[in-house]
Amino acid sequence: MAAVSTTFRAGPAYSQDKETADRPELSDGPQTLPPAEETAPVEVSTPKTEVIPAQESAEETVEEVATETKPVEKPKEKPPVLSEEDLLKPKKKPEEKVKAKQVSESEIYIQEADKFKLKEVFKNLALNDVIEQGLRKNYEQNIRSQRNEVNEIQWQGAKSAFWMPELKINLTTTPQRISTLHRSSRTPTTETATTPTGTLGLSLGDYTVFNWGKDYALYLNTKTVYERNKQVFDESKRELKLDLIGSYFSLMTLKSIEKIRQDQLRQASFVYRLNKEKITIGKTSKQDYYQARSEYLKAQNDYHDSKIQSDIADENMAFLIADDVGTRYVLNEAMDYRRIKISLEDTLNLAIQRNPTLLNNKTTLDVAEREYDVALKENMPLPKFSVNLGAYNKRFGPTTNRTVYETYGGSGNVELVASVNATWALTGEDGLFNSNKLAISRMGKEIAFKELDKNRHFTNSYVRQTYQNILSYQNQLLILEARLPSLQKSFDTILENYLSGKTKYNDFHLALVELTETKILFEQTRLNHLKEKLTLARLAGLEDFPGENFEQLATRVKGK
Repeated sequence: MAAVSTTFRAGPAYSQDKETADRPELSDGPQTLPPAEETAPVEVSTPKTEVIPAQESAEETVEEVATETKPVEKPKEKPPVLSEEDLLKPKKKPEEKVKAKQVSESEIYIQEADKFKLKEVFKNLALNDVIEQGLRKNYEQNIRSQRNEVNEIQWQGAKSAFWMPELKINLTTTPQRISTLHRSSRTPTTETATTPTGTLGLSLGDYTVFNWGKDYALYLNTKTVYERNKQVFDESKRELKLDLIGSYFSLMTLKSIEKIRQDQLRQASFVYRLNKEKITIGKTSKQDYYQARSEYLKAQNDYHDSKIQSDIADENMAFLIADDVGTRYVLNEAMDYRRIKISLEDTLNLAIQRNPTLLNNKTTLDVAEREYDVALKENMPLPKFSVNLGAYNKRFGPTTNRTVYETYGGSGNVELVASVNATWALTGEDGLFNSNKLAISRMGKEIAFKELDKNRHFTNSYVRQTYQNILSYQNQLLILEARLPSLQKSFDTILENYLSGKTKYNDFHLALVELTETKILFEQTRLNHLKEKLTLARLAGLEDFPGENFEQLATRVKGK
């Protein structure tokens, strides 16, 4: 391979450079060290990684750079699978002299990145914007709004059918000949009339006066289900708001973790570059060099893992608030950590009254009780009292044109009548004298009671567990807040000692890993604390806790 002329200088200049520190080290393949001229490589135990330059000078001088000739892409041809040893070997490239230029290490790790760059749209995002846009544009919420309108229409029909007579307009006519398409030689027995004959009427229908409460019980069941469905729609807006808040702070946490991993990569990259320069002049051991290189590559893996998690969270947020696909969000807010104020006893009392699951169980129980009462009454010979309100009919035709009011048998009498309509089975699925039918209704009521008891117990237990988790996270955050400054000072001291040769690389490695993991744990613990508070609000059927507004948990970052 031809060489290029460039110079690598020792020292912490990389960490001082803000532009370089903000740019993560990306890699499409393993890095190789530039070989020294006319120097035999040092043999290392397999798998081979790279050639360490001989100890000639503190600076490496190269004369030319070779560029990769882009191979001809063959359609439908998969790249060969290489072993780890082959991947770690320096790649041989055809020599093609071009104008000399300086190639940085970062360029090696982001080669051909532009080929896979996706079109992205960046957007500033705040918590209030998320809540407002989510409630207005969320796909599922818009579907629930349509279903709520259907629920209203069905209820209006049921209420009108119970309280009002069933008024109908009826129009019936006899067949009327329009034209004769084919005339037969036989005369028809009854010839089709050329003018219409029929009736136009307003039917008032039958109206039930008294039915021993059976119709009224069914009406109350319909009303109960309608009112519960309205509550469910209101609860869905509350649930969506809590989901939006949780998703926003989850996105914020993942972006914070991405920055923490980026800082870890910056520190690891600085030490690796330092050891890379020192190894050429014999100022460090091969063990420290390869440990630093491994740490640096692992930091890149960790950074890319955190970045893809952040990108996925962006896509989920875009779907939740119906933004364009590929939108990337810029957050200028921070989470305002607040300890819980509401007591456990108050939360339990609210959960018994407002928990959505318990409200569903209570509705099911009320419906089952009325259905059982209706089944008992239907099994008794109880008369039904009703009135036939008749109909106003307009009769028209060639020989008639008159309007009459009719009820029974062509008369106009309005009568209150009583009728009994009861059936008792002797065999079949209903059992003897409808015993199976009654037993099923009774057991349906008992099941509803047991479901209510079970969910009441579960809700109380879940509220206690959630409250205890919140208290536990609060205690952990107290410890982490005291632990982080100590770890930061420890890391700074160890890094300074390592740079001056007073401590081993393993101490730096442990300090960097512990500091990074503790920072990530702090962010995740704060997020888990908030998620548990949101879960507690759902269990208690609350949009916000007394004296605490979830919409105010995001505070503007100074300077942004």
